[in-house]
Amino acid sequence: MKKKYRYLAVLLSFICLFSGCSFPGSDKDDLQDGLSQYYVNEEGTKLIPDRFNTDKTQTAEQVTAVVENLKNQENGKYKLRILPENVSIQEYRLENSQVVLDMSSEYGRLEKTREILTRAGLVKSFNQIEGVDSVQILINGQARIGADGKELPAMTADDFVEAEGREIDAYQYGTFTLYFADSDGKHLVTEKQKVYYSASVPKEREVVELLLKGPINTQLMGTMPTDLKILNVTLADGIVYVNLNDAFLNVTPQVTENIMVYSLVNSLLELEGTQKVQISINGETKFVLGDGIDLSQYLTRNTDLIQE
Repeated sequence: MKKKYRYLAVLLSFICLFSGCSFPGSDKDDLQDGLSQYYVNEEGTKLIPDRFNTDKTQTAEQVTAVVENLKNQENGKYKLRILPENVSIQEYRLENSQVVLDMSSEYGRLEKTREILTRAGLVKSFNQIEGVDSVQILINGQARIGADGKELPAMTADDFVEAEGREIDAYQYGTFTLYFADSDGKHLVTEKQKVYYSASVPKEREVVELLLKGPINTQLMGTMPTDLKILNVTLADGIVYVNLNDAFLNVTPQVTENIMVYSLVNSLLELEGTQKVQISINGETKFVLGDGIDLSQYLTRNTDLIQE
């Protein structure tokens, strides 16, 4: 039986390698068959996940195993190693639950898109390990400095937002104000999430994707159905047009339709330049949800549902 499962795991790895799929969640999945490793596609636009096996089970041992794997990665057909040939990990250490990587000076001279992909691959590689909460990257022992002149913080896999199958030309760092349900599912509570996201994709779409991903605060609840798909999100004349699949009609048991709808509407209207939202289901707006929420009408912010 174990041999059968091992065969299926290997088969899945090859499928993922050539289809560009990604592993769900924060990469802290079932690691009994190994850890995830990442490559960059030959166009230099996205990460390609794969697996590598290790018999190490302790956090520190797995950190070392990941470092050694990164050093030994080789370029292959359609994929490039995460660390370019002239970039190396000079030192690494595990401090409490944070991995600190001291990169060679060449890392700081990487082209911006390649650096972001390398950074994302490094963070995802170590953050998947149980017992590792974040990753801090240094260059020659010095903290990296952001555009605001401040030291860049440690990162987690959740800091990198990229829709499945999407290619990127650049990442940027932004703060989004989102509305999720409280523990009773009766009110909306704000949560600010700071993430890297693709500069080639509108912020309005990123908001919807972050809502699908759910809250960081474990005391809050997600508001979107798990099988919800984004068909299109556009902004025109201050109106955000959101086209979703019919899963939006299947409200989750923990929240009301009002909470689901205005979690979306209020979050989108936190963006500059947005005034109203229209939601369509498979291109249709003929639906009435909750307490008379008519999707054929433009929707505005609902402050009555927000918990003070």
